[in-house]
Amino acid sequence: MSKWETKEKRIDDIVNSAVEIFLEKGYEGASMEAIAKRAQISKGGLYHHFSSKDEILYFANEKLNEPIYEYVRIAAENPDAVEGIRFYIQSYVSYWLTHKKELTFFFLTMVKALSSPEMWQVYEDYYDNMTNFIKTLYDRSVSSGQFSKHNTRASAITLVSALDGVLSSLVMSKNTNSDTIIEDFEDRFITSVLDQKVLESTQEEHY
Repeated sequence: MSKWETKEKRIDDIVNSAVEIFLEKGYEGASMEAIAKRAQISKGGLYHHFSSKDEILYFANEKLNEPIYEYVRIAAENPDAVEGIRFYIQSYVSYWLTHKKELTFFFLTMVKALSSPEMWQVYEDYYDNMTNFIKTLYDRSVSSGQFSKHNTRASAITLVSALDGVLSSLVMSKNTNSDTIIEDFEDRFITSVLDQKVLESTQEEHY
């Protein structure tokens, strides 16, 4: 195993241990010592990689969001923008539904961000980027004639907000049906804005 691989594994161990400690004890109850102990690393070794709990919290959040960034990349590169939106909705909901521990951690970091202007700015930038990404897909869909002309920024903001809003139900409900959630989202954010000719053609294919 190379030195780089060893460092990457060590950081992964720290991140996974930190997530467990934060979820067990909350942010205030967590300590660098507890994280180091769980990761089976010395406290000095932990400080070699991270200078504070805030830095670990931020890094862990970014690490756990890497699959989401990959979904964004795949959706953005799809030549069919409508299918890009569909892929993103399906992937986003399915990912969080099968990663509830990570989802709970996501909410914990949101609470912490409320009291940290620096971290909150990171979230604002994240939502701006996600909104612009979705808006670009809507704009492309309108340009291709698949979607009717409408306020694409409003659709993008609403979709991003709705996706994050449904995350709370994924945490609280034990009987969440991802297929139903995805179907509802596709109906509201894709079918409802399809150009009439495209919609009629789609409906005919189902008969």
